[in-house]
Amino acid sequence: MTVSRPVAWGLILVTLLGSSLIRQLHEFIPDWAPLPWPVRSPLYAFLTLFFLILVASWSWGGRAGRRPLGPRIRLGALAPLLIALTYEKVLSFTLYDALLDHAVGIAFIRDHLDVWIHILIGVGMMLAVILLIPLMNRVGFKNFLTGAQVRSGFYLHFIALFLTYGLLSSLVMLLAGPEKRITIFFPMGTAALLLMVGQGVRAMAEEFYYRGLLQRELTGLMSRLGIPDRRSGEAVAISLIALGFGIEHFRFGAPSMQSYQSFAYAVAVGYLFGYLLVITGNVFFCGLVHATNNYVTASLLPRLGTPGTAPLIPDETILYVYLIAVFLLVFLATSMTKGQLYRILMPGRVPIARS
Repeated sequence: MTVSRPVAWGLILVTLLGSSLIRQLHEFIPDWAPLPWPVRSPLYAFLTLFFLILVASWSWGGRAGRRPLGPRIRLGALAPLLIALTYEKVLSFTLYDALLDHAVGIAFIRDHLDVWIHILIGVGMMLAVILLIPLMNRVGFKNFLTGAQVRSGFYLHFIALFLTYGLLSSLVMLLAGPEKRITIFFPMGTAALLLMVGQGVRAMAEEFYYRGLLQRELTGLMSRLGIPDRRSGEAVAISLIALGFGIEHFRFGAPSMQSYQSFAYAVAVGYLFGYLLVITGNVFFCGLVHATNNYVTASLLPRLGTPGTAPLIPDETILYVYLIAVFLLVFLATSMTKGQLYRILMPGRVPIARS
């Protein structure tokens, strides 16, 4: 079954918008008692039906066969992306709520419920990614956690943190004078540790899902959707996924200005992480940068100051310097040869030639 390009774009945009809004709107839709749990919500029933139709179209269309002639696209080619957009929401309505209902009976979890929600969402999204990867046309397990990606991601991340705190510590000591003692404050306590784990797991899962799955799959469809230029296709894919990421972070029920600020910030960091993936090809590194961003919002980053006083450097400043360091390191790592990078890091020395 084939559809025209305008219809294909319509399916993608409607599914992206609906999947981005559905978790928030689900809370405001009344249940229908005759249906069994967890299908009591009419919205959930519709979403499940839509998901099954997509699965069927993917099976009928298949991933093999010739491409349709002219400006048309097989519905089966779109189905993996549309399934990925909806399936995580289906999983969230079934798995998250069920696990949370059982978990609240445990005192340790009940005492830190807000933290465990982040961990639960992150684990659930990771599970969705693992289940969805075999369906994808353009994404495989090798795109996520190869040894080289993990090593390079950690290297870049910790070098950026080292440069950030080294620069800011030097600046603070220079401004404060030698008579003041400057220390680094670390968040302490069980709640802080659990919150750090929860924010980290959720950040990594969101990058695997939004950038690793959705952005890569959508980018691969751009030529069939009428955008053959690679860079233009990447820009459109990044924009759409960032928009969906921002909509999902829109805070319904919060003051309007706060909601719009959350939306704008989420779209901005969505662009940032999207282009970071295009430049590095390392979704694990994007997850580390995303986790650092989350630590700022939760006030979990180490802080600079003197004992007994407020931090001298705001968390936002630390984040901005860190992001600048990240992109400088990425530029050096991607635009220069090993010899050029060696000469910058070790001026006056010549790299040893290997036989």
